[in-house]
Amino acid sequence: MSASTERLVLGTAQLGLSYGIANQSGKPDRRAAVRLVQTALASGVRVLDTARCYGDSEDVLKEALSSANREESRRPTVITKVNTPLAEEAAIMGDTALERFAEQGVCASCRALGVDKISVLLIREAWPLRRPNGFWRTLLRLRKEGVIGTLGLSAQAADEGELAAGCGDIGHLQIPFNILDYRWKDSAVLGRIADRPDLTVHVRSVFLQGLLLGGDRVSWPAAAKGCGPAVLAALAKAQQAVGRSSLADLCVAYVLSYPQVSGVVLGMETTEQLQENLALVSRSPLSIEERRWVDTLMPRVPAALLNPGLW
Repeated sequence: MSASTERLVLGTAQLGLSYGIANQSGKPDRRAAVRLVQTALASGVRVLDTARCYGDSEDVLKEALSSANREESRRPTVITKVNTPLAEEAAIMGDTALERFAEQGVCASCRALGVDKISVLLIREAWPLRRPNGFWRTLLRLRKEGVIGTLGLSAQAADEGELAAGCGDIGHLQIPFNILDYRWKDSAVLGRIADRPDLTVHVRSVFLQGLLLGGDRVSWPAAAKGCGPAVLAALAKAQQAVGRSSLADLCVAYVLSYPQVSGVVLGMETTEQLQENLALVSRSPLSIEERRWVDTLMPRVPAALLNPGLW
């Protein structure tokens, strides 16, 4: 296993449901999904990313890991995301209900994954870090009891990332970040994260759900407000300027040029895509100078485009 292989986090949303604006093959069948996970493990991938809300992806991982029959010392790290009430929902729930919600969610993931302990569990809303209550206290208790290894946050915005960086109970942070996303660079959050060497940071949405790679095959959402052609032209110019082999290579090399980033979460539906992604993370990232040059080329896109949830 190479050090570069460890930087690829296998995203499994596509294995549990049809996901991504550029996904043209749909959700793979169970046999193909299990085979893909096992091939990834055999290729050196050691981190798998899933969630309760990713359809049956947790069940896929259970079958894949069970069939693989791997030694305990070589079992991969499985990161899952527990369903988290919205702040307005939590406000009308009592502590007892919130405690039950948290415990039931963790137990459901344990059953689905076939494990007694979740290596890394992420919450999907940041409000528990601002207003700790029964939900958050239950997760802290389960961590103390050994049911959870590391607690973390799947952040949506830079202010949430900054909140997580300032919370000692958070040991893992997943952020949506890519070559277009100026929100993280405009804030001080990347510097705050750099001050937390104990904080593992993974990046999702490197290809903006495939939008940055789809070319003419993908219709840009209304949130783009017509900026698609300008973005694609800037990406092509940047790829040529820094000598990368493809747009995917450019996007991955850009994100991995930040030393705060430990790994990139990349989803895939086929073993061919797996091999392509393994090759991408094995290449050298952009230098600081190259990254800064690329930044000068990227257009300032509407903020709504950077959040697929608004599409």
